[in-house]
Formats: sequence, structure tokens, C-alpha cells
Amino acid sequence: MNTWKLSTFDLFSLGMVIKGAWIYRELPEASVLQTSLDSVLQPYPQLLGQYDAKRKSMVWSGQETPIELVELDCSAHSAKEDIYTLVPEFNTERFKSGRSRALEAYRITLADGVAVVLQGAHALMDGYTFYRIVSDWGKMTSGMPVEAMIVDQNLIPDANALTREQALAQVQELGWSRIAFKSLFRMMFNVVTMKFIKGTYTIELSQDEIARMCAESGVGVNATLCRYAVGKLLDKFPAKEKFTLIETADLRGRACEMPVGFFGNFSQAVVIGEFGRDASAADIQKAASAILNDSGALSRNVQLSVCSSGYGLPYFMFDASDMNSRNPELFYVNNQLKLKACEVSFGTGLPVRAQQAMLPDMIKFWQSEPGGPVQIIYGGYAAKIMRRK
Repeated sequence: MNTWKLSTFDLFSLGMVIKGAWIYRELPEASVLQTSLDSVLQPYPQLLGQYDAKRKSMVWSGQETPIELVELDCSAHSAKEDIYTLVPEFNTERFKSGRSRALEAYRITLADGVAVVLQGAHALMDGYTFYRIVSDWGKMTSGMPVEAMIVDQNLIPDANALTREQALAQVQELGWSRIAFKSLFRMMFNVVTMKFIKGTYTIELSQDEIARMCAESGVGVNATLCRYAVGKLLDKFPAKEKFTLIETADLRGRACEMPVGFFGNFSQAVVIGEFGRDASAADIQKAASAILNDSGALSRNVQLSVCSSGYGLPYFMFDASDMNSRNPELFYVNNQLKLKACEVSFGTGLPVRAQQAMLPDMIKFWQSEPGGPVQIIYGGYAAKIMRRK
């Protein structure tokens, strides 16, 4: 029996779902898509296995059947609808109990188009890995060559590289936030109450408007959009003098000598810095560049995160209980533009629309149409705050 042990990064995401939906005017037949899906998943047999909770591992024999591309006739539905409502929800409980596999695929016939949906266990893949699989699926269907990702859990830092005492001393020296009962209660309260906050709040910016903003700020798209998105939220808090910016970062090629192309989870929330409310986009870009180019500091934080999680130490780099709260000091951004989801082609043209994954991020950036506007999407309490008059 083959095994693939989940890392602390993976276990953090064990109860989460990662998914994507792509809507096209036309697509190849299901049999063609099935053949290319089988081929693109061949280097990743753990996706065909089952989760073993006792071993905290994916297990497989090598004799598993392929992931079936399920065909659904939804010709009474429009391409403008929420495509996720047309497929069964991915059941994380069944996955965690070993009763279902880590990935599900669908080809959906619509009244005005056709769609593919891929969804699965976030525990086996972050955004980089997931969207790389879909991109490679499209390339392989189109007859283009692809290069398999690097499957090697040994590349993840060793959770026992530091003793418990060493890890504890270092996180305390660095001033990491202690997850006391009050913080834990607040996190749980926020998680529960956020479920009752319906919908998101979205601002759309055209490519021309973004180009104008970047020219005005003199910096790149990410920093410009971060400053704009945070500024709109700060407008609802006129008395707030400062904020801390956190961004989701793919740490491949940046930390722990992890190569670009690693299969699995290796993205983490990174503290960009504390800023005054009048900070500019240039200030944000300068801080982000310093943080994300400091391989030593990033590697240290990753190692400490892995060790702290492994030892069950109640510390984290920031107070996560403030990430999605009524009066936040932390502003958390997940820039998904780099995933280029709207550029996935199966040889029949680019998608009419790529539907975002509905992750509960405070602020995320998304582009659903090739060449189309960028969406700044506020979720949870941030959406509720943005709806205030």
C-alpha cells in the first residue's frame, strides 16, 4: 500500500473545499476530456486514493479506477447562474472518513453553453496546485505538452527540526500572538456568526481604470489594488488610524528552498506590515517587496509554523481572531489574479466566465472574463461593513 502523509499545511486545510467552474460556448466531448483528465492526474495517484485518519495520510494500491468525469444535463439552466448549485457539494466528512476520494469532476450541458467543474479536498492542494491541474488538463486536451509538478512531501520542513522548548522560545522572542481562550472564543464566534452573513460585496474595476490607478501610484497592480480595497473599507471607520495588512502568499521559490512546481499546499498568510491610514500604494509595495524577498525570514516563519503546529503550541504570527471581525485591525487579502483562471482553454476557446471558488476571504481579487474587469470581493463581516450607508 502506498502512502502520502499530510503535512501541517495540509492538515490545516483538512475540512476545506477547493473548487472551480469554467463556462464555455463549446467544449470537447466528455470522452476526450476524460482521456486527458486521466493523463494529467497520472503523476498524482494520491488524488485517486483514500484518506486514512489514523495515519493522517492518503493511501492507495495503484489499482484504483480513474476519477470519473460525470456528465450532467442542465439544459434548463443558464450559463449566468451559479454553476456550483448544479453539482453535488463536495462532502469533506466523507473524504475525511475515507469513504470518498479527493477529487470530483463534472461536464455540464447548459441552455447557452457548457461548463466543467472540478472540486476536491483543499488538504491535498492549494490554489497553485489546483489551478495548475486545471490548466494542464486544458493544455493536454489541446494537444500541448505539460510538465508534471514535483511530488515530494519531504520538501516540507521537518516538524521536529526544533525541540518544543526551542520553538516556544523563538515564537515568544518574535512576539507571536498567543492564542488564549479569549482569542479562541472570538475566532469561533466569528466563524459561526459569519455563516449568517449572506452574500458578498463586489467592486469592479476595468482594465483601463486599473492602468490609470497604477500609473498614478507608480507601482504594480497588487499594491495598487490592496491600497484601494483597504481604503474603501477604512472609509467605513473614519476614526481608525492604522491597520495591519496580511496577504496570502505562495511561498514556492521564496522559502525553505521549496521549488516552484511543488505539488501540495505551500501557501501561507504573510504579515506585510502595519500602516497608517494614509499609507500609499508605494508604501505597501515597498513593505511587501522587503518581506517576500527575505527568504531567511520567510523560511524561519515557515519552520516555526510547522513546529508550533506539530507541538500544539498556542501561538501564531498574528491574532487570527481579528481577521474577520466587526471592527478589524487586520485586513486580509487573497490576490487570485496570479492564478489566471480565466485563461484556461481546452482547445475550443477561452471561457466565457471562470467562477471564483467562493472562499471566505475578507478581501479577494478575481478576474472572471479574459480581458475583463477585476473584481474586488469582500466577504463575511467585511461585506456587511461595505454595505453600510
